[in-house]
Amino acid sequence: MLAPNLFGRLTGLKDSGYSRLRLQGKVRGEPSFMDSLDLQILSSLNADARRPFADLARELNVSQPTIADRVQRLEARGILRGSMLCLDYARLGYSISAFVRVRPYGPKDRGLCQAMSEIPQIIESHSVTGEDCIVARVVVRSVDELSAVLSRIAIYGQSSTSIILDTLIPLRNPIPSPKPEAALLTTNGSTRATKPRESQRPARLATRK
Repeated sequence: MLAPNLFGRLTGLKDSGYSRLRLQGKVRGEPSFMDSLDLQILSSLNADARRPFADLARELNVSQPTIADRVQRLEARGILRGSMLCLDYARLGYSISAFVRVRPYGPKDRGLCQAMSEIPQIIESHSVTGEDCIVARVVVRSVDELSAVLSRIAIYGQSSTSIILDTLIPLRNPIPSPKPEAALLTTNGSTRATKPRESQRPARLATRK
């Protein structure tokens, strides 16, 4: 599984499909869009980040150097940031998962952030809007272990906990399904329509006067 938030901020999505994706914050000298091949590469790597470039090249019908060059460019733009392990916490013994909302006693308590970073059962934490300005996800092996984690957090702020009963949508990347390009991409990022082939042109019916 690829690391989350691959795309950052995306703008200018085409309503007719995702034949190309226009990006913000491009690297100087690089095109400001991703074409269908880029999306296909990301989609394949999202399913299995360990796939060799040779396999991707055969699947996408391009050369292996092309795949390597595209991946290098995606990394240079900061779109592809790396890969990470996707673990089954329950099989590791962490059968309880919960969201903990924290309201710090002081504004942006640095002690709280430092304490949370030292608790391995807290696998992610976010600063959010609202009175409970910090939300953390916790995985533990027992109710007693959850109580111990909450006790360490309680030194720095009030907390409320919601135990996860079921995961309806697991963590995923917002990678749209690539579609065939309907236009050719020019060097400046604009498009030009392709001319239909002779066999695709509508036949003209001759009429007699």
